[in-house]
Amino acid sequence: MTYRPTFRKQGDGSRCQWVNCGPASQAMAADRHRKGVDPHNTHGWPPMPPEIRNRISSYGCSRTNLNQLDAAALHLYGVDMLVRYGISWSSFQSLIISGRGAIVQISYRVIAPTKFDASPGFYGNHGIYANERRASDGAYLVYDPLADGRRAGIPKGPQWWPASLLKAAAYAMPGTASGTVNASFTRDTEV
Repeated sequence: MTYRPTFRKQGDGSRCQWVNCGPASQAMAADRHRKGVDPHNTHGWPPMPPEIRNRISSYGCSRTNLNQLDAAALHLYGVDMLVRYGISWSSFQSLIISGRGAIVQISYRVIAPTKFDASPGFYGNHGIYANERRASDGAYLVYDPLADGRRAGIPKGPQWWPASLLKAAAYAMPGTASGTVNASFTRDTEV
């Protein structure tokens, strides 16, 4: 069975919480990468969004990118992600099937009209964590850091998203080459 990290929400009351989708996704990816095993270094465990955010910037609340998240995870937890910009969907899918989890950059405007919308009224860029692909129907187990069940109608925790939805949201991410995905992958934990 694929290791499933602890869900981390971005709305945790910390500084920059509503722009911490990247740090929250990276916290879940770092947990998966290490399969929950504490590296016993000088930093905290388990991985938490505020610690990752503070490693990237101790004062501002700017958006984060995959390279910043990777550098923070490497410093804090010894986790070196495989960062890939502009990869094909088939390459993305192959890396997930091979046993990796991934932070995926998406456009939430694609998610907004669906039952997976965890922040009604939000249509911007977003980062989510995809843990695995289900063989029976090709759906992806997505950990959306906004899916915290904070009120009625908001999904809570990981959800199985249809592949077509994840693919459309990744393809719609501004700044992504047409028909490609920007993602950062954990090591293969299923060897």
